[in-house]
Amino acid sequence: TAFSKAIIHPIRLFSISLLAILPRACTSLTATSSIISTISSSTSSFDRRSITHINNSIQHTNHNIRRSHLHSSTALTMTTSSQTQLNIHLFRQTDLRLHDNPALCHTVDLSLGTSSSDSASTAPAGILPVFVFDTTRIYGSNAISRLGNNLKCGPRRARFAIEAVADLRSNLEKRGSGLVVAVGSPESILARIATAAVESSGDKGALINVVCQEEVCSEELSVDKAIRSSLAKTMKSTSKFTFETVWGSTMYDPETLPFDGGVFGVPDIFSPFRKDVEAKCQIGAPLNCPKDECLSLPKSVKSGSDLGSLLSG
Repeated sequence: TAFSKAIIHPIRLFSISLLAILPRACTSLTATSSIISTISSSTSSFDRRSITHINNSIQHTNHNIRRSHLHSSTALTMTTSSQTQLNIHLFRQTDLRLHDNPALCHTVDLSLGTSSSDSASTAPAGILPVFVFDTTRIYGSNAISRLGNNLKCGPRRARFAIEAVADLRSNLEKRGSGLVVAVGSPESILARIATAAVESSGDKGALINVVCQEEVCSEELSVDKAIRSSLAKTMKSTSKFTFETVWGSTMYDPETLPFDGGVFGVPDIFSPFRKDVEAKCQIGAPLNCPKDECLSLPKSVKSGSDLGSLLSG
């Protein structure tokens, strides 16, 4: 029955509420918090009454989403003006922060057209921050671990992710920027944004720069490959794209490791590793948060409109 399926896979209900992180006018944050709290408190003892309450709450939320005019001061949309360069920063699961973020700093450098943001002398081209709740690999009801018949993301992890993304969006908005938050696969979402930029540029063409943090696991690498493939399909003869990943996951820079072969030469025993690293390496100072003006949105992207029409096409 529907109720037994909900008990076995509560994320089937919870994944729908991920839509609540889309532009705030879509739904009430209070209603979303109620759904999250209900699911979290019910995971240990799902009964018919609690499931019915959750289901009704989500149906109410979806009704509000469909009725909404999708206008919000924090939403973003592509305009019809010509776009020659679009710098997209894709936030991943492990770098939802503005400070000490090497990948974000590199996106800023691309926006400024310099190798160092401190020496920039021209106005920034702007950055479009993006986060995607990947329902095909992590948050979806069919995202099952290959090592067991378990969902990769339960209600509590999903709640934590929503809160982290909401905090990131809030921090960006305080600096005059914003955050495009979508549900789907990163490759499809980025392809839609790139397509809009290419089409709006007309004969002039567009340069699409996408930057994200570098990862090493197989699923994340498959995402990178899929993004490159999807972006390539959106390009016209007068447009092109770049896709760059920047390392930012360790205290020590892998390139500074004092071993022959770098990370591939790391000793099998911890003590020799520790002694060499402590004697020959230094932990770099944390990177500062980019200046507010360096996080400004592109001129072809404006606040006060909605990205929904772009992502739902």
